[in-house]
Amino acid sequence: MARIPCDGGWAWRDCCAVFCTCQGLYVQKRLQIGARLKEERTRLRLSQSEIADSLGVSRRSVIDWEKGGATPNAENISDLYDFGVDVLYTLTGRREPEPFSTEEKLLVERYRAADEATRYRILSSLLEGKTAAQAATDSNQVTQVVTGMAGQVAGRDIKNK
Repeated sequence: MARIPCDGGWAWRDCCAVFCTCQGLYVQKRLQIGARLKEERTRLRLSQSEIADSLGVSRRSVIDWEKGGATPNAENISDLYDFGVDVLYTLTGRREPEPFSTEEKLLVERYRAADEATRYRILSSLLEGKTAAQAATDSNQVTQVVTGMAGQVAGRDIKNK
């Protein structure tokens, strides 16, 4: 690190303090990534040796990654993704949403292609806990709105035109 002049600028100790703070944050980030990588490896029930052999790296490299002494490169991260490692979680601490199952994909696809009445039946069934038969019966009922003055009776005082 170069010495910075003290003529109103930063002093040597100030520059060193900034450098040490940045280094500390970098090390902390590596430690977090390493801990999450180990958590993912454990979740997948893989050994360090299995990961190392498949990625073409030494077991020592995997140990260093997990302890925060080093970080995997982009190619290794891509290969870890292929293993089923949640890479977003490993790098950021945020989990990827669970992917849709085949049935869920089909449901969303069919829902989007359905007409309005069908979408209503589906939502009614799901949100109100109705069975498919109850939802179908409800959507077949006709609702008629009649307006009039207070105290008037539909069918007697108000006639449908």
